[in-house]
Amino acid sequence: MANANIKLIAAKTNLSLGTVSIVLNGRGDKMRISEKTQNRVWEEAKLLGYKPNIYARRLRNQSAGNSAAIIGILWPSVYSSELIVSFFDGIQNSILNDKLNVEVVFKPYQYSEISKMEDIFKNQLFNGVIIVGASDSDVDYLYKINSTMPIILFNRQNDKYGTVCIDNYSTGEKVSRLLAARGHKKAGLICPNLLSRNFSMRRTGFLDGCQKHGITVLPEHIIHETLDSEGGYRSAEKLLRSQTLPSALFLLVSGYSHEVYSVLQKSGVRIPEDIEIIGCSDIVSSRILKPSMTVIDLPIQKMVKRSLQLILDMINGYIQEPHNIFEEAYFIFRESCGGFPDTETVI
Repeated sequence: MANANIKLIAAKTNLSLGTVSIVLNGRGDKMRISEKTQNRVWEEAKLLGYKPNIYARRLRNQSAGNSAAIIGILWPSVYSSELIVSFFDGIQNSILNDKLNVEVVFKPYQYSEISKMEDIFKNQLFNGVIIVGASDSDVDYLYKINSTMPIILFNRQNDKYGTVCIDNYSTGEKVSRLLAARGHKKAGLICPNLLSRNFSMRRTGFLDGCQKHGITVLPEHIIHETLDSEGGYRSAEKLLRSQTLPSALFLLVSGYSHEVYSVLQKSGVRIPEDIEIIGCSDIVSSRILKPSMTVIDLPIQKMVKRSLQLILDMINGYIQEPHNIFEEAYFIFRESCGGFPDTETVI
Protein backbone atom coordinates (compact mmCIF):
# COMPACT_ATOMS: atom_id res chain seq x y z
CA MET A 1 0.00 0.00 0.00
CA ALA A 2 2.82 2.40 0.84
CA ASN A 3 4.54 1.89 -2.54
CA ALA A 4 1.22 2.32 -4.35
CA ASN A 5 0.63 5.58 -2.50
CA ILE A 6 4.12 6.84 -3.36
CA LYS A 7 3.42 6.20 -7.04
CA LEU A 8 0.08 8.00 -6.78
CA ILE A 9 1.65 10.96 -4.96
CA ALA A 10 4.33 11.17 -7.67
CA ALA A 11 1.66 11.18 -10.39
CA LYS A 12 -0.47 13.80 -8.59
CA THR A 13 2.49 16.14 -7.97
CA ASN A 14 4.21 15.46 -11.30
CA LEU A 15 7.40 14.53 -9.44
CA SER A 16 9.69 11.52 -9.74
CA LEU A 17 9.29 8.48 -7.47
CA GLY A 18 12.77 9.16 -6.12
CA THR A 19 11.95 12.74 -5.11
CA VAL A 20 8.70 11.71 -3.39
CA SER A 21 10.45 8.86 -1.57
CA ILE A 22 13.23 11.18 -0.35
CA VAL A 23 10.72 13.69 1.03
CA LEU A 24 8.55 11.05 2.73
CA ASN A 25 11.62 9.55 4.36
CA GLY A 26 12.52 12.92 5.90
CA ARG A 27 15.61 13.52 3.78
CA GLY A 28 14.30 16.46 1.72
CA ASP A 29 16.48 19.12 3.35
CA LYS A 30 19.59 16.93 3.20
CA MET A 31 19.06 16.32 -0.52
CA ARG A 32 18.37 20.04 -1.08
CA ILE A 33 14.79 19.64 -2.26
CA SER A 34 12.99 22.98 -2.05
CA GLU A 35 10.56 23.66 0.78
CA LYS A 36 7.82 24.34 -1.77
CA THR A 37 8.28 20.92 -3.37
CA GLN A 38 8.37 19.19 0.01
CA ASN A 39 5.14 20.91 1.02
CA ARG A 40 3.45 19.73 -2.21
CA VAL A 41 4.44 16.15 -1.43
CA TRP A 42 3.24 16.27 2.18
CA GLU A 43 -0.07 17.95 1.29
CA GLU A 44 -0.83 15.25 -1.27
CA ALA A 45 0.30 12.55 1.17
CA LYS A 46 -2.17 13.83 3.79
CA LEU A 47 -5.02 13.86 1.27
CA LEU A 48 -4.29 10.24 0.35
CA GLY A 49 -3.91 9.15 3.99
CA TYR A 50 -0.33 8.01 3.45
CA LYS A 51 1.16 6.15 6.44
CA PRO A 52 4.93 5.83 6.44
CA ASN A 53 6.59 2.58 7.50
CA ILE A 54 8.18 3.89 10.69
CA TYR A 55 9.83 0.56 11.49
CA ALA A 56 11.55 0.38 8.13
CA ARG A 57 12.65 4.00 8.30
CA ARG A 58 14.11 3.62 11.77
CA LEU A 59 15.89 0.40 10.93
CA ARG A 60 17.40 2.00 7.81
CA ASN A 61 18.61 4.97 9.83
CA GLN A 62 20.00 2.73 12.57
CA SER A 63 21.89 0.53 10.12
CA ALA A 64 23.39 3.67 8.64
CA GLY A 65 24.53 4.75 12.11
CA ASN A 66 22.10 7.67 12.25
CA SER A 67 19.77 6.73 15.11
CA ALA A 68 19.24 4.66 18.22
CA ALA A 69 18.99 0.89 18.32
CA ILE A 70 15.32 -0.11 18.43
CA ILE A 71 14.67 -2.76 21.08
CA GLY A 72 11.30 -4.48 21.27
CA ILE A 73 10.09 -5.46 24.74
CA LEU A 74 7.61 -8.34 24.50
CA TRP A 75 5.54 -8.43 27.69
CA PRO A 76 3.11 -11.24 28.72
CA SER A 77 -0.53 -10.59 29.54
CA VAL A 78 -0.37 -12.29 32.97
CA TYR A 79 2.33 -10.07 34.49
CA SER A 80 1.24 -7.33 36.88
CA SER A 81 1.53 -3.60 36.23
CA GLU A 82 3.79 -3.33 39.29
CA LEU A 83 6.40 -5.47 37.57
CA ILE A 84 6.11 -3.32 34.45
CA VAL A 85 6.96 -0.25 36.52
CA SER A 86 10.02 -1.91 38.05
CA PHE A 87 11.19 -3.25 34.67
CA PHE A 88 10.86 0.07 32.87
CA ASP A 89 12.46 1.93 35.75
CA GLY A 90 15.46 -0.29 35.05
CA ILE A 91 15.36 0.56 31.36
CA GLN A 92 15.10 4.29 32.02
CA ASN A 93 17.95 4.24 34.54
CA SER A 94 20.18 2.22 32.21
CA ILE A 95 19.54 4.46 29.22
CA LEU A 96 20.06 7.71 31.14
CA ASN A 97 22.89 6.66 33.47
CA ASP A 98 24.85 4.61 30.94
CA LYS A 99 23.97 6.95 28.05
CA LEU A 100 22.78 4.10 25.85
CA ASN A 101 21.58 5.10 22.38
CA VAL A 102 18.44 2.97 22.60
CA GLU A 103 14.72 3.28 21.92
CA VAL A 104 12.31 0.70 23.33
CA VAL A 105 8.95 -0.34 21.92
CA PHE A 106 6.50 -2.05 24.29
CA LYS A 107 4.60 -4.95 22.68
CA PRO A 108 2.24 -6.94 24.93
CA TYR A 109 1.36 -10.50 23.98
CA GLN A 110 -1.06 -13.11 25.27
CA TYR A 111 0.72 -15.58 27.53
CA SER A 112 1.56 -18.81 25.66
CA GLU A 113 0.62 -17.16 22.34
CA ILE A 114 3.89 -15.58 21.30
CA SER A 115 3.58 -17.47 18.00
CA LYS A 116 0.97 -14.86 17.05
CA MET A 117 3.80 -12.30 17.06
CA GLU A 118 5.40 -14.15 14.15
CA ASP A 119 5.60 -10.99 12.05
CA ILE A 120 8.14 -9.51 14.49
CA PHE A 121 10.54 -12.42 14.05
CA LYS A 122 9.87 -13.06 10.36
CA ASN A 123 10.25 -9.46 9.25
CA GLN A 124 12.75 -8.40 11.93
CA LEU A 125 10.80 -5.35 12.97
CA PHE A 126 13.39 -4.42 15.61
CA ASN A 127 17.16 -4.46 15.93
CA GLY A 128 16.61 -6.94 18.75
CA VAL A 129 13.96 -8.10 21.22
CA ILE A 130 13.86 -8.86 24.93
CA ILE A 131 11.12 -11.38 25.70
CA VAL A 132 9.74 -11.33 29.23
CA GLY A 133 7.71 -14.10 30.88
CA ALA A 134 7.77 -16.68 28.08
CA SER A 135 5.81 -19.86 28.87
CA ASP A 136 7.14 -23.33 28.09
CA SER A 137 5.13 -23.42 24.85
CA ASP A 138 6.43 -19.95 23.94
CA VAL A 139 10.00 -21.16 24.41
CA ASP A 140 9.25 -24.27 22.33
CA TYR A 141 8.02 -22.03 19.52
CA LEU A 142 11.12 -19.83 19.73
CA TYR A 143 13.36 -22.89 19.47
CA LYS A 144 11.74 -23.78 16.15
CA ILE A 145 12.06 -20.42 14.41
CA ASN A 146 15.13 -19.11 12.63
CA SER A 147 15.60 -15.39 13.10
CA THR A 148 18.79 -13.42 12.57
CA MET A 149 17.40 -10.74 14.87
CA PRO A 150 19.09 -10.90 18.31
CA ILE A 151 16.75 -12.33 20.96
CA ILE A 152 17.11 -12.34 24.74
CA LEU A 153 14.86 -14.30 27.07
CA PHE A 154 14.45 -12.47 30.37
CA ASN A 155 14.68 -14.88 33.32
CA ARG A 156 14.26 -17.95 31.10
CA GLN A 157 17.36 -20.13 30.84
CA ASN A 158 17.95 -21.85 27.48
CA ASP A 159 20.79 -22.73 25.10
CA LYS A 160 19.64 -21.10 21.83
CA TYR A 161 19.23 -17.45 22.79
CA GLY A 162 20.89 -15.01 25.14
CA THR A 163 19.43 -14.98 28.65
CA VAL A 164 19.68 -12.95 31.84
CA CYS A 165 18.12 -14.86 34.71
CA ILE A 166 18.28 -16.11 38.26
CA ASP A 167 18.78 -19.74 39.28
CA ASN A 168 15.14 -20.48 40.09
CA TYR A 169 15.85 -23.85 41.70
CA SER A 170 18.40 -22.26 44.03
CA THR A 171 15.96 -19.44 44.81
CA GLY A 172 13.29 -21.88 45.98
CA GLU A 173 15.84 -23.84 48.00
CA LYS A 174 17.00 -20.65 49.73
CA VAL A 175 13.50 -20.08 51.07
CA SER A 176 13.38 -23.61 52.53
CA ARG A 177 16.76 -23.00 54.16
CA LEU A 178 15.43 -19.85 55.85
CA LEU A 179 12.35 -21.67 57.14
CA ALA A 180 14.48 -24.49 58.52
CA ALA A 181 16.76 -22.01 60.27
CA ARG A 182 13.68 -20.44 61.86
CA GLY A 183 12.56 -23.83 63.21
CA HIS A 184 9.56 -24.49 60.97
CA LYS A 185 8.44 -28.12 60.60
CA LYS A 186 5.41 -27.62 58.34
CA ALA A 187 5.21 -25.33 55.33
CA GLY A 188 2.78 -24.51 52.54
CA LEU A 189 3.21 -23.33 48.96
CA ILE A 190 0.94 -21.28 46.69
CA CYS A 191 1.93 -21.10 43.04
CA PRO A 192 0.50 -20.27 39.59
CA ASN A 193 -1.00 -23.06 37.49
CA LEU A 194 1.01 -21.89 34.49
CA LEU A 195 3.22 -24.13 32.38
CA SER A 196 6.53 -22.41 32.97
CA ARG A 197 9.90 -23.96 33.68
CA ASN A 198 10.64 -20.81 35.63
CA PHE A 199 7.90 -21.46 38.17
CA SER A 200 8.33 -25.23 38.20
CA MET A 201 12.04 -25.02 39.01
CA ARG A 202 11.39 -22.54 41.83
CA ARG A 203 8.67 -24.85 43.16
CA THR A 204 10.91 -27.93 42.88
CA GLY A 205 13.81 -26.17 44.58
CA PHE A 206 11.57 -25.23 47.50
CA LEU A 207 10.05 -28.71 47.90
CA ASP A 208 13.41 -30.47 47.56
CA GLY A 209 14.89 -28.08 50.10
CA CYS A 210 12.03 -28.69 52.53
CA GLN A 211 12.55 -32.44 52.27
CA LYS A 212 16.27 -32.04 52.80
CA HIS A 213 15.78 -29.85 55.88
CA GLY A 214 13.07 -31.97 57.48
CA ILE A 215 10.12 -29.67 56.71
CA THR A 216 6.83 -31.40 55.89
CA VAL A 217 4.78 -30.04 52.99
CA LEU A 218 1.45 -31.87 52.86
CA PRO A 219 -0.27 -32.33 49.46
CA GLU A 220 -3.20 -30.15 50.60
CA HIS A 221 -0.72 -27.40 51.42
CA ILE A 222 0.58 -27.27 47.82
CA ILE A 223 -1.94 -25.10 46.00
CA HIS A 224 -1.95 -24.22 42.30
CA GLU A 225 -4.20 -21.39 41.17
CA THR A 226 -4.72 -18.86 38.40
CA LEU A 227 -2.41 -15.87 38.43
CA ASP A 228 -5.01 -13.23 39.28
CA SER A 229 -6.85 -11.81 42.28
CA GLU A 230 -9.51 -14.51 42.20
CA GLY A 231 -6.79 -17.14 42.22
CA GLY A 232 -5.31 -15.46 45.28
CA TYR A 233 -8.62 -15.62 47.17
CA ARG A 234 -9.27 -19.24 46.18
CA SER A 235 -5.77 -20.37 47.16
CA ALA A 236 -6.12 -18.95 50.68
CA GLU A 237 -9.60 -20.44 51.05
CA LYS A 238 -8.24 -23.86 50.02
CA LEU A 239 -5.47 -23.52 52.58
CA LEU A 240 -8.00 -22.79 55.32
CA ARG A 241 -10.01 -25.88 54.40
CA SER A 242 -7.06 -28.15 55.23
CA GLN A 243 -7.20 -29.89 58.61
CA THR A 244 -4.23 -27.98 60.00
CA LEU A 245 -2.41 -24.86 58.86
CA PRO A 246 1.32 -24.90 58.15
CA SER A 247 3.44 -22.57 60.28
CA ALA A 248 5.03 -20.99 57.18
CA LEU A 249 3.84 -20.17 53.67
CA PHE A 250 5.80 -19.43 50.49
CA LEU A 251 4.02 -17.44 47.78
CA LEU A 252 5.76 -18.32 44.53
CA VAL A 253 4.44 -15.02 43.16
CA SER A 254 4.07 -11.98 45.44
CA GLY A 255 1.04 -10.85 43.46
CA TYR A 256 -1.09 -13.24 45.55
CA SER A 257 -0.21 -11.45 48.78
CA HIS A 258 -3.09 -8.98 49.17
CA GLU A 259 -5.79 -11.62 48.71
CA VAL A 260 -4.01 -14.24 50.83
CA TYR A 261 -3.52 -11.76 53.66
CA SER A 262 -7.17 -10.67 53.47
CA VAL A 263 -8.64 -14.18 53.65
CA LEU A 264 -6.31 -15.36 56.42
CA GLN A 265 -6.74 -12.29 58.59
CA LYS A 266 -10.55 -12.30 58.23
CA SER A 267 -10.45 -15.89 59.48
CA GLY A 268 -8.50 -14.87 62.55
CA VAL A 269 -5.12 -16.21 61.40
CA ARG A 270 -2.37 -13.93 62.70
CA ILE A 271 0.67 -13.04 60.62
CA PRO A 272 3.41 -13.80 61.65
CA GLU A 273 2.33 -15.25 65.03
CA ASP A 274 0.31 -18.13 63.52
CA ILE A 275 1.91 -18.31 60.09
CA GLU A 276 5.01 -16.67 58.63
CA ILE A 277 4.76 -15.64 54.99
CA ILE A 278 7.44 -15.11 52.34
CA GLY A 279 6.73 -13.79 48.83
CA CYS A 280 8.82 -13.92 45.67
CA SER A 281 9.71 -10.53 44.13
CA ASP A 282 9.34 -7.18 45.83
CA ILE A 283 6.27 -5.25 44.69
CA VAL A 284 4.67 -2.15 46.20
CA SER A 285 2.02 -4.12 48.07
CA SER A 286 4.76 -6.15 49.80
CA ARG A 287 5.87 -2.99 51.57
CA ILE A 288 2.45 -1.55 52.47
CA LEU A 289 0.74 -4.72 53.69
CA LYS A 290 0.07 -4.98 57.43
CA PRO A 291 2.34 -6.60 58.46
CA SER A 292 4.80 -5.82 55.67
CA MET A 293 5.84 -8.92 53.74
CA THR A 294 9.26 -10.53 53.62
CA VAL A 295 10.30 -11.45 50.07
CA ILE A 296 13.06 -13.11 48.15
CA ASP A 297 13.60 -10.54 45.46
CA LEU A 298 14.80 -10.65 41.88
CA PRO A 299 17.38 -7.97 41.08
CA ILE A 300 15.18 -6.61 38.28
CA GLN A 301 17.13 -3.37 37.76
CA LYS A 302 20.44 -5.19 37.47
CA MET A 303 18.92 -7.84 35.19
CA VAL A 304 17.45 -5.18 32.91
CA LYS A 305 20.81 -3.41 32.68
CA ARG A 306 22.60 -6.65 31.83
CA SER A 307 19.92 -7.47 29.23
CA LEU A 308 20.36 -4.15 27.45
CA GLN A 309 24.14 -4.45 27.49
CA LEU A 310 23.97 -8.01 26.18
CA ILE A 311 21.53 -7.28 23.36
CA LEU A 312 23.54 -4.24 22.22
CA ASP A 313 26.66 -6.42 22.10
CA MET A 314 24.71 -8.94 20.02
CA ILE A 315 23.37 -6.23 17.68
CA ASN A 316 26.87 -4.80 17.19
CA GLY A 317 28.34 -8.24 16.53
CA TYR A 318 30.59 -8.35 19.59
CA ILE A 319 28.86 -11.53 20.78
CA GLN A 320 28.00 -14.32 18.37
CA GLU A 321 27.14 -17.27 20.62
CA PRO A 322 24.28 -17.49 23.18
CA HIS A 323 25.22 -16.16 26.62
CA ASN A 324 23.54 -17.14 29.89
CA ILE A 325 24.05 -14.48 32.57
CA PHE A 326 22.97 -15.32 36.13
CA GLU A 327 22.12 -12.87 38.90
CA GLU A 328 21.52 -13.73 42.55
CA ALA A 329 18.12 -13.47 44.27
CA TYR A 330 18.26 -11.99 47.77
CA PHE A 331 16.04 -11.65 50.85
CA ILE A 332 14.36 -8.46 52.03
CA PHE A 333 13.29 -9.17 55.60
CA ARG A 334 10.18 -7.47 56.90
CA GLU A 335 7.49 -8.14 59.52
CA SER A 336 5.79 -11.24 58.03
CA CYS A 337 8.89 -13.41 58.50
CA GLY A 338 12.17 -12.66 60.21
CA GLY A 339 15.63 -13.44 58.96
CA PHE A 340 18.18 -16.09 59.85
CA PRO A 341 18.43 -16.19 63.64
CA ASP A 342 22.12 -15.30 63.74
CA THR A 343 21.77 -12.26 61.44
CA GLU A 344 18.14 -11.22 61.85
CA THR A 345 17.27 -7.79 60.52
CA VAL A 346 13.73 -6.63 59.80
CA ILE A 347 12.97 -3.49 57.76
